[in-house]
Amino acid sequence: MQSTSQFTLITCMPIPILQTKLHPPSLADCFVPRPRLTERIHTALNNRLTIIAAPPGFGKTTVMAAWLATNTSENVAWYSLEEDDNDPICFFTCIAAALQTVAPVSALESALGAAVANPRELTVALLNDLFVFSDRSVVLVFDDYHHITRQPIHDALVYLIDHLPNNIHLVFISRVDPPLPLGRWRVRGQLTEIRADDLRFTEAEAAQFLNQTMGLSLSAEAIRTLEERTEGWVAGLQLAALSLQKSSNPGQIIAAFAGSNRYVADYLTDEVLARQPESLRDFLLKTSILERFNAALCNHLLQCVCSESILTDLERANLFIIPLDSDANWYRYHHLFADLLKRRLAQANPAGITDLHRRAAEWFEQNNFTLDAIRHWIAADEPERVAALMERTLSQSWGHAELAGLMHRIEALPDTVLAKYPILSAFLGWTWLWLGYDNARTLPLLERAERNLKDEPQASYARGRFQVIRSYIARAVHNDAPHAWLLAEQALQQLAEHDLLWRGFAQSNIAIVTHSMGLGLAQTERAYNEAIRLCRAAGDPTTAWIAECARVQVVRECGDLQRSMTLNRRLIDMIERQGAPALVRGWVHINQALGYYLINDLKHAWLEVNMTQNLQTQSSGMPDVSLRLYALLTRLELLNGNEAAARQAADDLVTLAYRGGVTNAIDWAYAVRAELMFRLKDWAAFDSYARTYQPPQQPLFFPYRLQTLLQVRYLTRQKAWNEGRRLVAEQVRLAREAGYVEYEMELHIVSALLEQKAGNPSVAMNMLGRALEIGKANGYVRIFLEEGEEMRHLLTQIHRLRRDDFVAELLAAFGKPAQVVQSSLIEPLTEREIEVLRLIAEGLSNPEIAEKLVLSVGTVKTHVKHIYGKLNVDDRVKAAGMARELGLLK
Repeated sequence: MQSTSQFTLITCMPIPILQTKLHPPSLADCFVPRPRLTERIHTALNNRLTIIAAPPGFGKTTVMAAWLATNTSENVAWYSLEEDDNDPICFFTCIAAALQTVAPVSALESALGAAVANPRELTVALLNDLFVFSDRSVVLVFDDYHHITRQPIHDALVYLIDHLPNNIHLVFISRVDPPLPLGRWRVRGQLTEIRADDLRFTEAEAAQFLNQTMGLSLSAEAIRTLEERTEGWVAGLQLAALSLQKSSNPGQIIAAFAGSNRYVADYLTDEVLARQPESLRDFLLKTSILERFNAALCNHLLQCVCSESILTDLERANLFIIPLDSDANWYRYHHLFADLLKRRLAQANPAGITDLHRRAAEWFEQNNFTLDAIRHWIAADEPERVAALMERTLSQSWGHAELAGLMHRIEALPDTVLAKYPILSAFLGWTWLWLGYDNARTLPLLERAERNLKDEPQASYARGRFQVIRSYIARAVHNDAPHAWLLAEQALQQLAEHDLLWRGFAQSNIAIVTHSMGLGLAQTERAYNEAIRLCRAAGDPTTAWIAECARVQVVRECGDLQRSMTLNRRLIDMIERQGAPALVRGWVHINQALGYYLINDLKHAWLEVNMTQNLQTQSSGMPDVSLRLYALLTRLELLNGNEAAARQAADDLVTLAYRGGVTNAIDWAYAVRAELMFRLKDWAAFDSYARTYQPPQQPLFFPYRLQTLLQVRYLTRQKAWNEGRRLVAEQVRLAREAGYVEYEMELHIVSALLEQKAGNPSVAMNMLGRALEIGKANGYVRIFLEEGEEMRHLLTQIHRLRRDDFVAELLAAFGKPAQVVQSSLIEPLTEREIEVLRLIAEGLSNPEIAEKLVLSVGTVKTHVKHIYGKLNVDDRVKAAGMARELGLLK
């Protein structure tokens, strides 16, 4: 296991979400009430699921929006999907944003900050939030779900629906049946279906729409004909009405209707478009390249100043323009109308399309809509601009959920273009690495790009980036630390001095490799300090924070336990002020838990462990943090007398290590489990493990330090005294040379126990004396208590010979119960709840807290209610007092 996280992609940072995705469209003036459908939707709330599926133009979204307009008392979260939402992080981020309009979703928000985002685990986090909504019914609407094509998202939603609380109802609006097991839910009576046949206008609804809403005076026969010819297709009727409004011979138009809906749509659309003034047709055709637009964007695209009035006129005329927000700032065209416009534009002005995309890209880039800008630069065949934009964007998007969306845009470029522009190849290679793509794709990509590099300074910079990626692959995939170090050093020589982001990536890997190779803790700490400096200078706080967490471990390994805990406490305060992904929060809490354990503050160790477990649940897993969590749980559960739980934690550790596939993580997991077998005196299991011992290549790396300590214990059991002494002497030499004071202390402890067993009590007490010096200077307690009666006996002998306050403290600690009653611990508070609790302790009111944290007063009240329940108090004064008692306000 690497000594820090493998700097996995962090996806917890906030991403810009167009707020119109979270609100239903406004009902148009030409809207026709359809109570038969709204009542059916209302009745459907008794089931888990409603499917509204029909081809485009059947009014699916409008029917749902109409129900919502007549049921304002319902808690409705709305999510309008797009093609870009196929990325699981974007998908669940938007779900979180939608649900935030109803109630807090702290578990899902934290899950989105995980190093690895698994859709199933994100779903579990979402379910945890939904169960909190037990005091209200919630309707979650997925509009335009047909844009979702990725099976992992479908699978996650199947799991969600199968485990949905009774007070939650899901609505899927889609052009096609979603690939979900509808038959299963249909048989169980959990599904309501509204299909095209249900959505078709009845003759009465068509009459109301055509004559009353659109102001026509058609006979019942004419209405019946149109209704039959369009088969009640809402968009077709609207197109027909627009044509009829401007026709002097409506009978002729009605009589000409024939054929399938596609032909009718083409005919009507052409009729509508052909009847518009030339200036308006030009506006419609050119703006059809935009998936969404506003007046400012249209002005820039068309080099005019009149777009706002045109958009207002289009909306008033119901000309297939759909407002995307209540303020009518953003719009889109009806999909069928947009398709027709794009076809006509390609016919009328193919040469001008590239320039239109170029102007659109300029506006989106200037207004920080990066994904849209890249989409249009690609359409404009401007790879240089794509590369330049990516150069600026990576530092801003690294650690953000939008990184995957950017990757999908760049992947769309031809291999020849990627090979020509090294910036794009480096971006793709780096992103593939951290998103867990097959590394077989990465190295060939870099090689192709490298072959195209010209002999110029920029080529050296690009090669430096490629070497950074190769360095990470060498360490994480091939476990070749020396080669990884060499590649990272080469990268630093090749990278530009101002390329701080990539220099930070390279230096971070050097720090990890330096640590794992045991090159000296002073050198390791300097390497991490340099990584932190570079990452902060590059505007990359996530990587800097992870490096700081690793530095805490380095300081503790130096034997400076108190300083490591002080550094970690400062880090906790910093990330709580600035906000950090769940991975970072998990790191600092498990670091703090281990510190409390070592000083024998078991109650606070459990509190920090519980906090880490809470983050683990909310974040759908944090592999590096979880490994340390399970390792510590084997010790804590054993102290609590819960052997089964300790064994389970050890088994979970092994399982997680195998899932990650990193060799040294697997080695450490087996060592932790073997140590538990030693404590349990399961000699068959322990001896079986110890007999496989091979001298490690990285003896000072923490997985292999534990292996060596266990081997000394095994040799002691085998009475192989001299072999054990030789092993200890060699390891003490290495530890002293590299500054591993904590390891030296551990070696002297096992050496003292060996000498005691060998019948050399004076030598044993001398060996233990050095360990006590280190422990006393730095506050180590539990490491001595773990050794049980043998250690107590040795300490008693030392205490008889010389009075020592630290030895007396240890002997007194042996007489105290190590068990921590879990009922004395609170249910872990979320990070947001801790924020609210601190402000409560400062005397702020709910409105003041809402203003400070940019939350609604209702959301603050919900947090306060949860805090009271977890602390088992009923007012603010008691909550603040309990928090101080538990150390939650530190």
